[in-house]
Amino acid sequence: MKNSISNQDFKKILFYSKSLLVRDLLFYYKENDPGISFIVSRKLGKATLRNKFKRRCRNLFIKMEKKNLKNIQLIIKPKKKILNNYSWLELTRSFEEFYSKLSL
Repeated sequence: MKNSISNQDFKKILFYSKSLLVRDLLFYYKENDPGISFIVSRKLGKATLRNKFKRRCRNLFIKMEKKNLKNIQLIIKPKKKILNNYSWLELTRSFEEFYSKLSL
């Protein structure tokens, strides 16, 4: 995939970068070539819900990247079950809040 993060970069971001908790999402981030990855275990929901969550996050990442013109590698980890907790509106607010905190 064109927006995915390599395994080496994933480990560097996860263990040696900054993190930010916004609502129920934990964002690990590093300024570098743009990319996105996820930590979503089976405990958080069924495969269809996990895939829907990741698809929505990828879409928001692309929109926010174009809007804010920041090159960020991002790992997203949800903190609670995915059932109906992450609607499009809630995810959009979380991403906007994350990007606003980055610009401070």
